[in-house]
Amino acid sequence: MKRFYILLLIVSTLAVSCTNKGKELTSGTWRALLYTSDSTEIPFNFNLKLSETDTIMEIITGDNIYTVKEIHRRGDSLFITMPLFSSSFELEIGDDSLEGKFIRSTYDMNVKAYPGIERRFMADPSENSSMVAGRWLVNLGKREIIGEFAEKDGKVTGSFLTPTGDYRFFEGIMEDTGELTMSCFDGGFIRLFKAKVVGKDSLADVVLYSGYNTIEMGFAQRKEDATLPDAYSVTGMKSGYTTFGFSFPDLNGTAVALNSERFRDKVVILQISGSWCPNCLDESRFLSEMKSKFEPSLEVVALAFERVEEYSAAKKEAMKLVDAANINYDVLITGHSPSRLKDALPELENFKAFPTTVYIDRKGVVRRIHSGFNGPGTGVHYQKFREEFISFVESLIEDK
Repeated sequence: MKRFYILLLIVSTLAVSCTNKGKELTSGTWRALLYTSDSTEIPFNFNLKLSETDTIMEIITGDNIYTVKEIHRRGDSLFITMPLFSSSFELEIGDDSLEGKFIRSTYDMNVKAYPGIERRFMADPSENSSMVAGRWLVNLGKREIIGEFAEKDGKVTGSFLTPTGDYRFFEGIMEDTGELTMSCFDGGFIRLFKAKVVGKDSLADVVLYSGYNTIEMGFAQRKEDATLPDAYSVTGMKSGYTTFGFSFPDLNGTAVALNSERFRDKVVILQISGSWCPNCLDESRFLSEMKSKFEPSLEVVALAFERVEEYSAAKKEAMKLVDAANINYDVLITGHSPSRLKDALPELENFKAFPTTVYIDRKGVVRRIHSGFNGPGTGVHYQKFREEFISFVESLIEDK
């Protein structure tokens, strides 16, 4: 009888071990589908890199790769926390798929993913795809944005410029039917752009899906000279103010003010930012590069407006952006949510966008304020902004 119980215990242990092993994940490229409130599919691709110690997810759009490292498995469930934007996946591992939820602070989206599929859109691209390359003025009823598209080997990539910044990286195709479809997913921006190509200069039946349930409709015309409102004329300083009087703690808890000795006789770039803001990620990488290029003549300081106001919680959120962008400059915790920016910076007038960038000369005077940020996804426009930034900072450094 004793031998029987020992044998039963061994069999039970083996059964539990086999059950906990779970289903296998497939490494390599996957095609994922996010579902909007009306079941429209927003596709994107990612790589899974598997090893004995960890799992890495790489979200791919054109040449842009967004790396996600915080991935945990429990049984046949996979939990993926995005580095930024307070978003995550909760997925069930199936025999040949992943299925579950993409979770944001204000909504959830159903998601399915399938291994071994490198295409983002399953239709074949048209041989005439190059006809959509260029600049388009997109009318969405109450507002206008600018589409900037490029084409290579049948793949259409690009972004959309708006008065508050760009929509980052899109990828898609134009089919033989004339249907142009492009999608964007980075954990923050979740968008799908659809249009009917009508000749070389017109797009009809434009639809822009954003997030779970926002839909805008309109049309577009090719317009190579299309422009947006001057980003330097949107936000300014109130009458009588030439600088800021704030004092906020840095990540070590030390109070920092612009009138401190460390900023004396230096050009200062003040970044108004938040870890929840996709464009702030691109700008933070850019400003880190500029800090290295111009130091010690240039200081960069970020003011973090997080959606939590208590210092330790806000610092935790701000550190996500510091790590993701490899920020090499001071980040100050304002203790104010984005909606309370006017309380933190009462000197500003007509604040409109995160990020906003303030240029301060060597005498401590605000010389220029730039609203929004057009990042690398905008191609030539990013390069133009880069050249303008470098030229103006050099002039401020040289100005005695």
